[in-house]
Amino acid sequence: MINKIKLLDGSMSFPLEQLGYNLKNKLWTGMALISDPDIIKNIHKDYINAGADYISTSTYQVSYDRLQNMGYQSSEIKKVFQKSVDIVKEAIKESRSKKEIKIVGSFGPFASYDPNASEYVGKYNSTDDEIKNFHLNNINIIEETDLDIILYETIPCLREIKILSKILSQTNKEIWISITCNENIEFRDGSSFKEACKIISPIEQITTLGINCFSPLLVEKALKKLKKYSNKKTLVYPNSGEKYNPKDKYWSGKNEFNNLMIKNWLSLSPDIIGGCCRVGYNNIKKMREEIDSL
Repeated sequence: MINKIKLLDGSMSFPLEQLGYNLKNKLWTGMALISDPDIIKNIHKDYINAGADYISTSTYQVSYDRLQNMGYQSSEIKKVFQKSVDIVKEAIKESRSKKEIKIVGSFGPFASYDPNASEYVGKYNSTDDEIKNFHLNNINIIEETDLDIILYETIPCLREIKILSKILSQTNKEIWISITCNENIEFRDGSSFKEACKIISPIEQITTLGINCFSPLLVEKALKKLKKYSNKKTLVYPNSGEKYNPKDKYWSGKNEFNNLMIKNWLSLSPDIIGGCCRVGYNNIKKMREEIDSL
């Protein structure tokens, strides 16, 4: 069973930053998707060449509400969402990979839209209806695209899981949910991960539950908790361990990621591993090598 571990790609923002791309804008990596799609396609290709089984779209901070506020019409918004999928398709075709690669639509929490919120805090000064409508507006467009899997990632609080659970049971696509956690493997606002597992467990469309954008030093602890409380496939994709300043939008501190960690993660038989912020091609390539050596 252990050799069936699958590999998600790594960060989109990190290689863009290394190319000198300015990510301090309302769409984050989504701006490059719109203005310079070839850059995005080449990053996808590099992750395919590194051995990823799943490639995620450059849409984490792209949402219906965000684009509408920027002056886009509904028809234009649909084209942006589909463009993110088409670029991955082109990357797969041009890479001439012989294995099956699935397209994962990356979509952020309400915090990715609310300028007063942060995924790293998990507290919203918004009503449940505001959060619900944000996700409903997105899902209505997402369902019209031909991606393989919908990934709601970096969900920072139990409250948002409760709201999402009422929406996602109505979709026909496969769904992954990934939360972001504190050092105790609870949500960023301290709310209960165990309770989230109870809510997610009966929803058939949700096949996979994961944890992302947290320290690689916590992955083993996170995997044990996932396996204890969740009946879904397990997914972990940490960041580099550096700390993000959401106000000034920069990373600082020590990169904690090392190759020995990967062996330890694989020994716990996760279903899918990958990388989040500041984790790039070389890390994903090393994960591929370790998976293939099992």
